[in-house]
Amino acid sequence: MKTNIYLIRHAESTANNEGIFGGITDFNLSNNGFKQAEDLALKFENINIDGIYSSPLKRAVQTIMPTARLINKQINIVDELREIDFGEWENKLISELRTKYPAQTNYIDNTEYYKDINGQEDTYDVANRMEKAIKQISNNNINKNIIIVSHCAAIKAFLCKIKNIPFEYTKKRIEKIDNASVRKLVYNNNTFKINVML
Repeated sequence: MKTNIYLIRHAESTANNEGIFGGITDFNLSNNGFKQAEDLALKFENINIDGIYSSPLKRAVQTIMPTARLINKQINIVDELREIDFGEWENKLISELRTKYPAQTNYIDNTEYYKDINGQEDTYDVANRMEKAIKQISNNNINKNIIIVSHCAAIKAFLCKIKNIPFEYTKKRIEKIDNASVRKLVYNNNTFKINVML
């Protein structure tokens, strides 16, 4: 009684390309991101996928659209899979924020732990909503293969939660999550096991 999950970070967005805190601001994919999305679809050409679930943000939906077309599956939108809300830092250049908030940005650079600085959503809350959503999706898809598309900070928060890693050690103990990267997880008996990169 298990669920196989292909957990994907969205492809490169215009915010990624321009060094902007994206958060819940609705950026499109960059030109390179659209190419990454097309390449991503080929990875699933010979995998039997039963369902696709995505963050509502455009960069996530655009990432998985070529795959959905290729395998003829609809995209189910799940709001809880959205990126962290960066509050006042939304849609701001990261370089400018480092100048304006050196102590706060230095802490985040070293930990990747967000703690309601300038209205940010706390990593703790992000982890909880991600875990709850992914468990619910998994329980609704027992013995199936599913795709879940989310975002870098949200995925890292979720991985910390299921690995019992304190959030202040995110930077040190959670591997880099590249755009359009895929991690395969297995959900079984209310627990997650991370298997392989695809």
